[in-house]
Amino acid sequence: MSRKRIGELLLERKAITQAQLEAGLAAQKRTRQRLGVTLVQQGLISEVQLAQALAASLTLGTVDLKQVQTDWTAVHMLRTRFCETNELFPFAIDGKGTASRRLLVAMSDPLNQPAIDEIEFTTGLKVVPYVSTHSQVREAILRHYHKQSAADAAAQAKTLQTQAFVPARDEDEAPIVGGQIINEAPTKKRDGVSRDLEFLFGAADEHQSDEQERRFWALLRVLQRKGLISREEFLAELGNDER
Repeated sequence: MSRKRIGELLLERKAITQAQLEAGLAAQKRTRQRLGVTLVQQGLISEVQLAQALAASLTLGTVDLKQVQTDWTAVHMLRTRFCETNELFPFAIDGKGTASRRLLVAMSDPLNQPAIDEIEFTTGLKVVPYVSTHSQVREAILRHYHKQSAADAAAQAKTLQTQAFVPARDEDEAPIVGGQIINEAPTKKRDGVSRDLEFLFGAADEHQSDEQERRFWALLRVLQRKGLISREEFLAELGNDER
């Protein structure tokens, strides 16, 4: 998959101008949100336009999560917080009963390769990314992981369209929206994986973190192919590190 940034893809599609991109980047530095979210919030592009531009530029399919029948087996493969943090939703498994099963994942940011790498390593399935809007992904998370009604999820997702999505503090809590935290920059937890990344590749600033994570998951796949580490051993060690 292309490693171009969202801004470059939107410029190529003439969805935004250079001046609009620069304004969006300046706003992004203040909010620390994803560029696509910032551009939508500024009214420079709609969610649908963003999704269509990404899908066309990356030659990916799009998915309307309100129309598909969600496979709960797929939902249970990923944790709530991971889906919230990366704004993605697993909605189906292709090739059930075969050796070539694939996990179909709706993503508002299909350029998030580290998230795709992590899913493939921890589930053992090939990921097929589909582009969806931020609102639809968030609504699906609220409905399926937090068990909200369709009406409540739609109303909250609409609210979230104009603000940053703050993941819940643990699996059983609903996403936090509004109030005093809305203007605070999100703090990234320095977990065990982050410490391992720094040990392997050195400390990185926020602009290098995606590349650092990509290298990390590539390294794990090499170790797995050589039989030096198993998925079960990795998950067990990750669980020990979080305690």
